[in-house]
Amino acid sequence: MTQFVTREQALLAAAKKLDISPSKYKQAIERFNSMKLHLEQGNYPGSFQIPEVYLQGSFKLGTEIRPFKNCKDADYDIDLVCRLGHLKQNTLPSNVKSQVGDRIKENGTYLRLLDDEGKRCWTLNYAEEDGVGFHMDVLPSVTENSLLARQHSVAATNKDQDSNFTWTTSNPKGFAEWFYEKNGTAFDREKLIQKQQLFNNQRNLYNSVDDVPNIHVKTPLQRTIQLLKRHRDVRFSQSEIEDYKPISMVISVLAAQCYQNESTIFETLQNLVANLERHSNQLNNHFIYNQAYVGSLYSLITRTADGKWSIQNPTNPEENFADRWHEDEHARAKAFFLWVSWLRDDLININQIVEHDLFTKSLVDVYKTPNLPVLNFQVAHKDSGNWPITINPQYSATIKGKYETNVFWKNFKSGQPLLKGKRLKFKLNTDVPQPFSVFWQVVNTGQEARDSGQLRGEISEHSGNNSSDIFRTESTSYTGDHWVEGFVIKGGRCVARTGEFVVSIRDTY
Repeated sequence: MTQFVTREQALLAAAKKLDISPSKYKQAIERFNSMKLHLEQGNYPGSFQIPEVYLQGSFKLGTEIRPFKNCKDADYDIDLVCRLGHLKQNTLPSNVKSQVGDRIKENGTYLRLLDDEGKRCWTLNYAEEDGVGFHMDVLPSVTENSLLARQHSVAATNKDQDSNFTWTTSNPKGFAEWFYEKNGTAFDREKLIQKQQLFNNQRNLYNSVDDVPNIHVKTPLQRTIQLLKRHRDVRFSQSEIEDYKPISMVISVLAAQCYQNESTIFETLQNLVANLERHSNQLNNHFIYNQAYVGSLYSLITRTADGKWSIQNPTNPEENFADRWHEDEHARAKAFFLWVSWLRDDLININQIVEHDLFTKSLVDVYKTPNLPVLNFQVAHKDSGNWPITINPQYSATIKGKYETNVFWKNFKSGQPLLKGKRLKFKLNTDVPQPFSVFWQVVNTGQEARDSGQLRGEISEHSGNNSSDIFRTESTSYTGDHWVEGFVIKGGRCVARTGEFVVSIRDTY
């Protein structure tokens, strides 16, 4: 039976599915502590003190999610800073980078886990255990001593594509303190209840309520950031503008700046999206910079007088998170505000009562490829084309399917179970050169379709133009196993066909 819940319950359920489990968090912290001790005990010529090693990023802020890449869950990222005791003016970034890397390599286990040298970090890839893996990114740095530097600022190493090293200023520890301040009232409101609940469920991990780590206490702000990051990952995954998707730091900064201690995730999202939509006016081609608007109307995101963009790090005035938004004709700015419109469609304009499982699955679950149903594709009511089907091996055609959820259009695979009453969209891709024609075949099976007189099997010509976007829309109306197939016709012959894309419709999952 389909379960319906309130909008807030659905949002919370979706966010909870993004949490790292207490046992996996414990494992991640044990690995961090081991690396911390190893780095602290190293020898770094020219350094005048023991390195300071600390967490940064989502594991520090309590906004961790499992990354989503190539339409599947990826490894958790554990980000840490290693600040050596060099004076910035007396050393080179290349020296700091190599010293940290050399120390990591002195441990045989770490050497085996070490990836190729990254632009900023040294990365270790831990093998999956119980289906969960970790990346550990170690950021080499020294104390930043510029005149504009804030407390805790660091100068981190940066290596460009030509292998030239520079310093880049950041302040992860100061940012964490700023974030905690923004989140403090809500955290104090939530911590006792949530820690007690987790302690009751995980007595094998903790000796007392006080032993429950703060990361497992989630405020509406932290839940919102988790959902925002996951929504971004899923929405941009394998899209043409994936390279321009908003970075996590931009999401965290803007969400924290907008947070007004709302008590629900939905109210937090609603306030944030309304604030961000106001800033989208700056994309207008006729936008004129006005200094009076900078501190009021466009206080979060500013398009500057030279046409560039600014999202300032509140704890490091030298760091602009939107410093590349003007590149490629403002591609990152356009992608950001497009995403904001998706947020309104997918997370704000949802009913007060929603379908629990489908909402949660569409946002956070990744379907495993199911075994295809055992089907007889040669059913009696299936039409045959009136052209020779002799496939030219130099051409091919494929179908990609999407279904509409309470959240957004989501990819699905051939044979994946779907619920009834959902809109479907199929896209045909082919390498056959123009001109050509496309024909579709839709075949229904099952008793429900038979009783309704809908055992379809017709072949029909595609009605749109044969551009790169060849779509067909259908709906999930009848339980049973059905399929869609596309044929590409050129010179009176079928030169490519997609094969059957199975649509398996169920009353429940």
